[in-house]
Amino acid sequence: FRGCTRGCRFCQAGMIYRPIREKSIDNLSKSVRELVDNTGYDEISLSSLSTSDYSKLSELTDFLVDEFTPENIGISLPSLRLDNFSMEIAEKIQQVRKSGLTFAPEAGTQRLRDVINKGVTEADLKNTTKKAFEMGWDSVKLYFMIGLPTETYDDLDGIGKLAYDVIDTYRTVHGGKLKRKFSVTVSTSTFVPKPFTPFQWHGQDKTEEVINKQHYLIKALKNRDIKYNYHDSKTSLMEAVLARGDRRLGKVLYDAFKMGAKFDGWNEFFKLEIYQEAMAKNNLSIDFYANRERSYDEVFPWDHIDVGVSKKFLMRENEKAKEEKVTVDCRHQCNGCGINVHDIGKGLC
Repeated sequence: FRGCTRGCRFCQAGMIYRPIREKSIDNLSKSVRELVDNTGYDEISLSSLSTSDYSKLSELTDFLVDEFTPENIGISLPSLRLDNFSMEIAEKIQQVRKSGLTFAPEAGTQRLRDVINKGVTEADLKNTTKKAFEMGWDSVKLYFMIGLPTETYDDLDGIGKLAYDVIDTYRTVHGGKLKRKFSVTVSTSTFVPKPFTPFQWHGQDKTEEVINKQHYLIKALKNRDIKYNYHDSKTSLMEAVLARGDRRLGKVLYDAFKMGAKFDGWNEFFKLEIYQEAMAKNNLSIDFYANRERSYDEVFPWDHIDVGVSKKFLMRENEKAKEEKVTVDCRHQCNGCGINVHDIGKGLC
């Protein structure tokens, strides 16, 4: 399906793909059969913004398992929500090959999860991982962001606490022991402020601060049963520059290309120095685009684009974030984002 009703305040896709639109089981079954027949791939991934929110997920997975397990075609899910995912579905879809489970708490403390409107709790993590370990899983991956608005080092400590809580939960399930194949993987990406989100007015942490936080977590997560991965701070910096950039960056991109920038998605090819030189050549500042806080009266380069969600709603959500207040899932209550009265969303939500 397209769209998401959760309203996470960092998520651009969750704002611009409103309203939510679900595909029927019939359409999905036809699409999957055509894809399998025409590609030869041996894995089907159910990819969407919040796959476990699909209202007919159980029915869909029953079909996929019955239809494709005899052909040795596996089913995979992206990162899962901790508050509504069925472990029975997870077990069902991994009949062909069993992989680890991936969850995205996004932040280490409840305070910061409320700021970003994530809507999951520490209890959700404990209950879900306990059930997973009881059902035979031995590995879990946890995704977080660092550099979120209002983040403190207490929030980073919370990431470490959640990882160690998962270890403790596993021990509880297995009589105090850890199996050799047990592992917890913690991955952090750096927050990038995106247009059309409540956090579009916030700056990204400066590179030095991002690196300090990554090193802090390296020490906090130093344990043979925990693997810690983090995104390169230099690529995250340029992502922030381009995310909120204006038309002047077109020349920067062209100049960077002429100076040898290529395949920038691979760390071995990405060279920040090229982009710094291209920015300087065009008399532009990285800090101006990536790191500074912006005011409500600033005119954004994307303000002429209407995505259906009002700027007033985004401002209101940003203020609620500062107050650490949660906005309920709009499946349960309309929160006045504007999409239901816009031509895009009339009659769809």
